[in-house]
Amino acid sequence: MRRPTVPSRRSPRHSAPYANTKEWAGVACATVAGLAFVFIALQMYYGHWILQERGLVATGDIVAVSYGKSGPDAAVRFTTADGKTVQAHVSNPGDETEVKVGARMQIRYDPKDPTGRVEDANGGAGAFWSLGLGGVALLVGAAYFATRVA
Repeated sequence: MRRPTVPSRRSPRHSAPYANTKEWAGVACATVAGLAFVFIALQMYYGHWILQERGLVATGDIVAVSYGKSGPDAAVRFTTADGKTVQAHVSNPGDETEVKVGARMQIRYDPKDPTGRVEDANGGAGAFWSLGLGGVALLVGAAYFATRVA
């Protein structure tokens, strides 16, 4: 008579500690990405805030237009308050602005650095709000999954 075989005590394909490590790695990645998005959004907002506080408004002529993944970008030539003619790059003009070569655009520039940060005076603040909200969503998701893993 043959003896019955004892079932082996092999661990499952993914043991609990390994799966737990993978889950924590996912939480860590989401946390780092969320913090990065929030940090970038805060930097963008700070630049926007500086322009709102001390920026001057001028009317410029669009001299070039390029299209990227985030929409149109315009090169604008304008005259500063002290009479200098400069050219600056405006990323993501607002929806109300007609973006084509030869069109006029209201811009807001920093008088301390007129070719530095320049924004469409009629544009919105959608880019940094989107980034910030995406970062917060990642952080909330990471916090939720951290409570599920623990």
